[in-house]
Amino acid sequence: MTKSAPIPVAFRFCHSVFVRSRSAGSFGFRDSAKAALLLALALLLLLSAGCHTYQYRVVQPSQANSLITAQPVIVHYDPLDYTFARVRDRLALRIANPTTNQVVLRGDRCFVVDPQGESHPVPGTIIGANSYTRMFLPPRPATAEVVGYYGYPWAWGPGFYGYAAPFWHGYYDPFFYGPSVTYLQLNTPYDWLWKTGPIQVHLVYERGGQPFEHHFEIVRERAP
Repeated sequence: MTKSAPIPVAFRFCHSVFVRSRSAGSFGFRDSAKAALLLALALLLLLSAGCHTYQYRVVQPSQANSLITAQPVIVHYDPLDYTFARVRDRLALRIANPTTNQVVLRGDRCFVVDPQGESHPVPGTIIGANSYTRMFLPPRPATAEVVGYYGYPWAWGPGFYGYAAPFWHGYYDPFFYGPSVTYLQLNTPYDWLWKTGPIQVHLVYERGGQPFEHHFEIVRERAP
């Protein structure tokens, strides 16, 4: 679900009023009332703007022409079973292997073509007999933890065995936090955006040494 653009602007404006009042050293009742009023207006904009709901349509293969809304859709594409479900702002895909042989998803031969026409790789995996694997379209972004941030790796507070404090007690000071942790998003070739429009999903498998291919065309569109 996607919120409209004016909301962040309103919140940034409220925040700027708060910061200017604090920096001027005159943040009192009137300023707090003004900030509360602006925040209420921002919330009103949020409620009035609402959010957009999206749905998906499996266009290809033609026998699987289905509309994916609130309920999952199961598509049998011999010899596998695909389950499509809408999860927040992504399309969840469950690939089940009901056979008695393992199936290899050849990541070196699979790809997704996004609505802008750019190709992206698909990670390979092995689907065991009577088992399944899952993926998201688009994939969830990868993140990494970074210890320390902008030259201030330590923070004061209770509950950590630190090295120093205002009244230094060695490594077992209960009033010292450890290094702050920042989460960063990693950009990879697997990342892509899907606002609206069609995508092409080309999957290549191998079972018992024999390759086979499955191709999907899926459309994302605003729900009526």
